[in-house]
Order: sequence, then C-alpha cells, then structure tokens
Amino acid sequence: MKFSFNNNTNQKYSSDQIYFVIIGLNTSGQLCHLDKSGNLIPCNDSDNDAPNHLTKNGQNWCNYLYTINEVAEIEVPLINSGRAYISLGSPMYLRVVNNGQGIVQPDTANPSDPNADVYFDWLEFTIDDRGFHGNTTQVDQFGFPMVMELTGSDEFSRKVGITESRNTLFSEYTNTVPDEFKSLVQAPYRIVSPFKGGFANGGNYVTYFDNYIRDMWEYYTSNQLQITIPQGTFIGKVENNILTFTKADSPEEKYTINYPKSWEVFECSSVFATGDGTQKAIQAQVSAMFNRHVLENPANSCQPAEYYKIAPSNYYAQFWHLHSIDSKAYGFPFDDVCEQSTLIEHLNPGELKVTISWD
Repeated sequence: MKFSFNNNTNQKYSSDQIYFVIIGLNTSGQLCHLDKSGNLIPCNDSDNDAPNHLTKNGQNWCNYLYTINEVAEIEVPLINSGRAYISLGSPMYLRVVNNGQGIVQPDTANPSDPNADVYFDWLEFTIDDRGFHGNTTQVDQFGFPMVMELTGSDEFSRKVGITESRNTLFSEYTNTVPDEFKSLVQAPYRIVSPFKGGFANGGNYVTYFDNYIRDMWEYYTSNQLQITIPQGTFIGKVENNILTFTKADSPEEKYTINYPKSWEVFECSSVFATGDGTQKAIQAQVSAMFNRHVLENPANSCQPAEYYKIAPSNYYAQFWHLHSIDSKAYGFPFDDVCEQSTLIEHLNPGELKVTISWD
C-alpha cells in the first residue's frame, strides 16, 4: 500500500524541513528501516557510523530519514510493529543497538536525550495478510497535530487524529486540566503522558490514584465486579488482597490482578500486563475503568459520556478525546477498550494519507 505525506504547517516548515523514518519488523522478524524505494532493509549497528550518519552531542546516530520534499509518497510492504516517526525542523536521532535487534527510542523524560529539543511525533501500524491496522497516538506524548486517512476498497475512507492548531491545544490544555496535569507540558516541544512525567514511579504525583485503588479494593471485597470480554463473562472479587476473576460458566477458570500502584494504572503495566490473552483482556478492562474512573460502576465501562466525571481520573487522556476527530484518541495504553482509540483497520487498504499540521 502507499503512504503519502502532506505539509499543512502553513509555511511554518517547508517540506524539506519535515523528516520521516519508517521502522518495523519484516516477515522474518528482523528489525528494518524502509528505504525510499519501499524496501525493508535490516538495521545494523554499523549504520550508526555509516558515511551518511548524523552527529549530535558528540555521538553518531543512524540516518534512515527522508524529507517529504524528497519522498512525498512511498510504497510500504508487509511490516509488523511499524512506526512512522515524523519530525519538524530537525531530523530525529535514533541509534541501532543489540546487533541490529533494537533501536534506542526517544526518551522525553531525559533532558539530555538528543531528541529533547526536537519537535517529533509518530504513527503506529502493522500491515499483514489481514490488511492495515494503525493509529495515531498520544500514549507517550503529543508533539503536533496530525491526521491520518485510510482509503481502501469498497470506497472505504476514515480519518482519525487532531485538526486543531498546536497553539490552541497548548493553551486549552494548560487552561482546562487540573493543576497536577499541567506539569506534563514540556514547552515548547511537547506534552508528555502522565507515566512519562510527574505521575511516574518516583514522581511528584506518584500516589495520585492511591485512594481510589484502596477504595475499589475495599468495595470489591464485599461486592462483585462483572466484566464481559470476547472470551466470556467473568466475575471478580477481592480475596486475600488479590482481585480474582472466575469465568461465569467455568468456575475452575481463574484470573488474578494483584493490588496495583498508581503509576501502574497510568502505564497499564506490571500487574496489568501479565499472563495469556484472557488474563490480559481482563487486565485491560480493569485498567481502563481505573483511568476513566468508572470501576465502581461497571455498567458504565463502555459509556464514554460517563468517563472522567470524577477525580481521580486520567485527565490527560480525556483532553485528547475532547480535541480529536470523533472523540477517538489513544490517551493511555488500553484506550482501545470499548473502541475509544484511533485504531483503523481495513482488509484491502489502498493509501494512508498523513497530514502534518502546526497552526
């Protein structure tokens, strides 16, 4: 399928100042970068020092990037766990490690990261024998507004993303979110997610969800939490400080969630990221209800109008839903629960049009 890139920055950046790089796994599971002819080239540690390498802070970095002036359209083959990184005014600085098996990703929590003063954002996608699966994301951060539109067979067309101006978004964010969440603004470059900022383990707001977690554990000691997922209906209750789920029609089938920490709720990690597919599906439901503050009312678990009404809630995630096309956003890792994310899928994709904006 084809990817195309459209410069909608209103001359803030020319097309030779807008860079992109596509990385992901080929059908053999090798980490690759996409060349301008649409070939997946396996990554190699030697690329960091290749003749066209980038240099910043006294260190060499691989250079897999093109400007959209140079390559406005590109054919993309089958690729798994793909990312299209896009940066404005500067290339991004990526480094291949582990004998070509990994790439050091930007670390917005590290002020010495070479990308700390670079405006960047990205799309996530997979193209396989079941078509295209992809999304825009604010799970880690927001850099600048982007819209992706997927077109395909049967006149399929769908857009997701953000159309508001960057200046408006920064202003509205700082004027509307609770004070704790204002700390996530890393002006002028980005707004980071809670688990990349002060709500992370060791941060100033690391106890943000603690009281809500305690209250829910106490509540479900004497009440039952019923959730329904494709694998069936499950009944949960806290036993010995562990939230234990039993399948309604198969009582011997049990799944557990240990008492979580606040940062694990934001990050949807640790106790929310273990076990098999059924276990993870249950964990995703519970984590999403924590972030949306509807865990005490599971009937509201798929009622977006009831989300984020009561503190504590993930108001960072709420903001992006309020300012995105059709209120769809990926504001935390399990925001796809109840189809609230920007995920687009189609069996026979034709083109992904990426529009990059500023103000």
